[in-house]
Formats: sequence, structure tokens, C-alpha cells
Amino acid sequence: AKQVDMIIAKGLSPCLEFAPEESSFVSNDNTVRFCGSAAGYYDNRYWTMWKLPMFGCTDPSQVLREISECRSSYPQCYIRLAAFDSIKQVQVISFIVHKPGRSRSAWAVTGEKDMKVWNPIDNKKFETFSYLPPLSDGDIAKQVDMIISKGLSPCLEFAPAESSFVSSENTVRFCGSAAGYYDNRYWTMWKLPMFGCTDPSQVLREISECRSSYPQCYIRLAAF
Repeated sequence: AKQVDMIIAKGLSPCLEFAPEESSFVSNDNTVRFCGSAAGYYDNRYWTMWKLPMFGCTDPSQVLREISECRSSYPQCYIRLAAFDSIKQVQVISFIVHKPGRSRSAWAVTGEKDMKVWNPIDNKKFETFSYLPPLSDGDIAKQVDMIISKGLSPCLEFAPAESSFVSSENTVRFCGSAAGYYDNRYWTMWKLPMFGCTDPSQVLREISECRSSYPQCYIRLAAF
């Protein structure tokens, strides 16, 4: 609780992650590796996120409630609390808040075997919002309004379903890949980034046009 008070007092963003004991550490037996992995990739260091990061949280009790709920849902998992600095753009705190017992696996308790671990191979969850219900056009418009109001630069990208995710069959890999390279994570850009855009309706028009041109593709909106 004292650590959470300190995190909130410093204006950091708390985030909870969990992993079952058998896949919470680096081992040649339990680790999925990319050939020539990107800089910043850590084998089995990316645990499954609990809900979403608590951006803008100012109530320490809210964080403690989420820790308690995560413990109840995944008692046989390791759970850690991380905190991010929005200015430095890095994680500045990370520590274990729950250690598992040794009786049953997490999915035996929860029935959610698909949440066992985030595996990049054949995973079709795309970006943060894919874990939420599909966004309506109105929801997308609100996100666009927020992007423009913050002075960010919108950019659209698209990819056909068969090459939009990481798979040993459909992925082209570089040997000794460049820093920041993610297998099949660089989709095709729609036109150019909308640098200096101040009109949300312009972004919505581009989304509509991209949808019309590539109805069978995944389309994502990024902001820089």
C-alpha cells in the first residue's frame, strides 16, 4: 500500500501483469524466441496484462482493489505491479505483489486457459483496444478527437488477414533484425502520416476511404 501511495503521488501510471509459474521465467524449454529478435524483446518477460494500464489514476485504493481482484482470479500466478513515467516513456518501478501456490494451474482455477500467457506466435490480438469490445464509429470518433486535441500525428495502416499476425508460415524474418523490427508488425501505410492535422473529420474521412478501398483488410489507426 505504501508503494502504491508513492506511485500515485509521483503521477506514475500503475499496471498489473500476471503469468503462471511455469512460463514466468526464461528457460530453453518454455520460451518462444524469434530468430534475430528485435532490440527490447525479452523472452518471457512480457507477461499477460490485467485489464489496461491505469492511466490517470489518482486513487491508491483503486489500485489495491485491482490487485485484490487479480489475486482472486489468478491465485496460482505470479502477479507484478509496474509503474510507467509518461515523460521518460519508460517503466520505472516493477515488483511482485503475489506469488503462486503449488497445487493447481491457473486455468484449472479460472477456466481461462487462453489467458495462460501472451504468446506472439499465431496471436490475433492487435494492440491495446483489441481486448475491449469492438469500437463503434462514435467510439473511434472520440479517440480521433483526443488524438487531435493532444497534437499527435495520426497515421493509418492496413494488412490482409493472412499476413497481419506472427506465424512461422506467413512471416518474413530478417536474420539479425534491425532495432524495433517486429515480425509482421509493420503493415502497409495508407497514404502518408497526417502531420499537422487539426481537423478530426479529415481523419475520419481517411478511415472511411481506407475501409472502402480495403474492406478485407485489418486497418489500424496509430498516433505519433
